[in-house]
Amino acid sequence: MRRRTRATAVAAALSAALLTGSGMADAATTATAAKAAVRPCTTSNVSFYFGGYSYGLSRRSFDLTLLAHDGITCSLSDTPLITVSSPPDAAKKVPVTVNGRGGTLVLRSDSPLHATVFYSVPDLPENKVEVNGLTLAMPDGTSRATSFLFPGTTDVYKSGVFVTSWETGIGMGQGEEH
Repeated sequence: MRRRTRATAVAAALSAALLTGSGMADAATTATAAKAAVRPCTTSNVSFYFGGYSYGLSRRSFDLTLLAHDGITCSLSDTPLITVSSPPDAAKKVPVTVNGRGGTLVLRSDSPLHATVFYSVPDLPENKVEVNGLTLAMPDGTSRATSFLFPGTTDVYKSGVFVTSWETGIGMGQGEEH
């Protein structure tokens, strides 16, 4: 009798383990499918904000914060797709270095992402390049162009602009750019 009870308990434990294991596999498959179902971000379902302007004697920075519209969940690379432009008559292109780890992030309306744009002020006129625009592209190929923080032309050191990878959390964004 005792062997039968022990055998029944072992069989019940194995059955529970198999059911739990298959349930965990189903949950993992469902989570993977849900993650894969997140569509790429577009400029029509994301707002972006400038803010957190900081300046010293030679170094300047500002934050660019992304926020998905209400009810939107979308994905994008942790490497910001940011380019800067020079006035049409400028002789030199502005180098841009963008940091990223090569991962994919999910943007939600309750979880903004922000990157910081750094640049230095030129010490001599021959060390300057002019910037007058910033373009933010989305994974689907849509993009939005705006002034480089301020309207008009900004002089930056010839080494260009550095952009950090997207980070989660609230940035210093203050005013939406359209």
